[in-house]
Amino acid sequence: MRSTLALTAVLATLTAAGCRRDDPQLQKELAGIRQEVQAIRAQLSKQGGPAPARQRPPSPDGNKVYAVGVAGAPAIGKADAPLTLVLAYEYACPWCEKQHQAFADIARAYGDDVRVVYRPYVVHPQVATDAALAACAAHRQGRFGEVDAALWRDVFGGRAFERAAVEKAAVGGGADLSRLRADMDGACKAWVAGEQGALAALGASSTPTLWVNGRPTIGFKTFDQLKPLLDEELGRARERIAAGTPRAAYYEEWVMKKGLPRFEPAGS
Repeated sequence: MRSTLALTAVLATLTAAGCRRDDPQLQKELAGIRQEVQAIRAQLSKQGGPAPARQRPPSPDGNKVYAVGVAGAPAIGKADAPLTLVLAYEYACPWCEKQHQAFADIARAYGDDVRVVYRPYVVHPQVATDAALAACAAHRQGRFGEVDAALWRDVFGGRAFERAAVEKAAVGGGADLSRLRADMDGACKAWVAGEQGALAALGASSTPTLWVNGRPTIGFKTFDQLKPLLDEELGRARERIAAGTPRAAYYEEWVMKKGLPRFEPAGS
């Protein structure tokens, strides 16, 4: 019998992959899972009660600034924008897809004052790894924006996460297939794996995690929910730029040099 944690992981993976209610195979798998959950509940009842609930991992302080690197990562927006949003995301996360949509509103509202930097944090490796590798490979060809849009539309939207579908979407976004395959199987594997540890050290434990000029916010946020933080950070940036910080150096001077290098949970 699988443990409760294993069952939770199976359900989370199915949800993240976007399985449909009318999928006969999914219905069969869910029926089996329900039976096992009922059996576990009965066993726990005999043992004197439910297992203790899992504690949520500690989250970084949203009032603190963390030195979240952007060098080498794909970005959309001008490099000298006074607002830098760094997103830890994956292509199998429905909340990341919603966050992706909200960025369109942010771009319209803030124009050249905002850039978004994309860093992969794969929490469902069975389905999201190939898309992360393809995004990395597309970035190496200067095609990240186009391929990112194609991956959301065709891979996430079509619930087609297998490698052939990922490659087809990337080529549709303008990537060269031979170079794409070489980088997916080569340099991008190390880069995506390295991002996992680097982002975890900064407090990421789920997707989406977003840093606004180094200040973290966890989980999907609408444009209206993000706007107060964006306006606060933009106002602060403008004051510092007016006081002499070069616009192009703002992120390096006030986030990378002055921000915390890693997340240290209380009591650690």
